[in-house]
Amino acid sequence: MTSWRISLVNDTRSVTPRPWKLAAGAILALALGAWPLACTSGGEEEQAPAESKGAEVAEPKAGPGSVVTLDPASLQLAAIELVAAAAPGSTGLVANGTISFDANHVSLVAPRAEGRVTEVRADLGQAVRAGSVLAILESTEVGEARGALTRAAASLEVAKLGAEREQSLFEQRVSSQKEALEARAAYLSAQADYDAAQARVRALGAADGSPGGGSYPLVSPLGGTVVERNATPGQIAGPEAHLFTVADLRLLWIDVDVYEADADRVRNGALASVVTRSIPGKSFEGRVAYAGGIVDAETRTVKVRVEVDNHEARLRPGMYAEVRLETPADEASGSDTGSAVVIPELAVQDLEGQSVVFVPAGPPGEFAARAVTPGPRLAGGLLTITSGLAVGERFVARGAFQLKSELLKGSFGDDD
Repeated sequence: MTSWRISLVNDTRSVTPRPWKLAAGAILALALGAWPLACTSGGEEEQAPAESKGAEVAEPKAGPGSVVTLDPASLQLAAIELVAAAAPGSTGLVANGTISFDANHVSLVAPRAEGRVTEVRADLGQAVRAGSVLAILESTEVGEARGALTRAAASLEVAKLGAEREQSLFEQRVSSQKEALEARAAYLSAQADYDAAQARVRALGAADGSPGGGSYPLVSPLGGTVVERNATPGQIAGPEAHLFTVADLRLLWIDVDVYEADADRVRNGALASVVTRSIPGKSFEGRVAYAGGIVDAETRTVKVRVEVDNHEARLRPGMYAEVRLETPADEASGSDTGSAVVIPELAVQDLEGQSVVFVPAGPPGEFAARAVTPGPRLAGGLLTITSGLAVGERFVARGAFQLKSELLKGSFGDDD
């Protein structure tokens, strides 16, 4: 429309205007001049309700100090995870290592006697208890041992009756003391043979209560998880064959190398925090179980073993991990961490331009947004908090974004 008006104004053709054209032009000019006023007037009328409505819309009330409450179903859906804020390891040592089994709680399960696997009762990933049957084997050696035990039991019974008879005759002065003693010796010898035969059967894993004949159970010596299975029905396996590996995964080891110059700073029992790339933003607690006393001649490092709690079953042997070892503060460095803590960076949310974390506010499912002051970022998706959160204080490490969303939704919803 604007370009059309310009073309009309800029029309310079020398043509004598006719009366009807002048009249039409005047009408058109009046119409064009009045149209913007009409549009402006109509727009103001249409916008007035919008402005009035806008005046009624309040700013979001969400901010530091706000509280959000989730019902049990929403709480479970949000998968909220509460952890305790840890002290920063700015004076600690950082080393890398690979997560492994706790050698005190892992077992390579092999047959005690060579035999044929007739049945497999445990599979990979299955949780088992100490004494759980993993497989059944048929063994000639076990059959022979059981036969020897049966014969020894019979001989023991005969010897026992003979000793009791001779003792009775001796007391009646019918037989001599020598005969009674010889019968007693025969009984003790039979008892020893029986005990030996019974011990052999037990050593082969075919203890009392197990299947008869040459069949015997292969049992787990500890409770844990079957992490390896090599047993197949029909295969012949002996003591050298590891048919199963059972491990208790609730406690794992991480062996790291610490340089000789830093070895004296590491103490047995010192706290350690473990992070992995596989689980970003999550820190696992551990302790130094062994600070090595031998320096490797080639690498000039000392082996340090960290035990890490894995009750959540999120860590797995073979994972690459970064370990931060807590050490005594180095006074010469002049570092002062004050009341700073270290938390996952994902736990910090922006609310009304302020960094906040969510902390328990009372009843289950109720959380409050607390203002914090972020500090330097650390490895493993961690962040230093210089104020607003104390060491050991519980906060929402996972699910903070969901809480923020619920809080903002509630802020706008209250004004509907």
